[in-house]
Amino acid sequence: MTLALDVEDSSVAGARRGDPLAWADLYERFQPVIHRYLEVVDPAALNDLDALWTRAARTLPGQSEGIEPLIWLLRTARDDKVSRPSPDETDDPTIRAIRSLKPLEMDVIALRVIAGLADEGVAAVIGRPVERVRAAAHRGVSQLTREMETA
Repeated sequence: MTLALDVEDSSVAGARRGDPLAWADLYERFQPVIHRYLEVVDPAALNDLDALWTRAARTLPGQSEGIEPLIWLLRTARDDKVSRPSPDETDDPTIRAIRSLKPLEMDVIALRVIAGLADEGVAAVIGRPVERVRAAAHRGVSQLTREMETA
């Protein structure tokens, strides 16, 4: 499942043609969100963000016309996750709580909260049906709520 736009993002179209200014625009617009997402779900990946953008360039030709750029870039970042961070590897209580969730719930909550994606966008990033995303979000929010009540 992918989210497609009626008209392709002009920077994605430019990146397809190899325009470095288009790539710079994509980087400027989406790097902060990707960085925050990886900071929560795979901080080790932050050591080599250049590799992420290289993979994005390799995967762009295989993307359909009108691909939503944030969906494509987050999917690229997510597909390359290698490790699951320990909740104890951060001093931030919010990140610790999100990392304590099961992997699917952690991804869904991170994509909804950090990337600001709706359920359909999360489903497109993780390749799961919207119903699974909603169920995972419900379980994740329930667990986070229980943890906050006991803290």
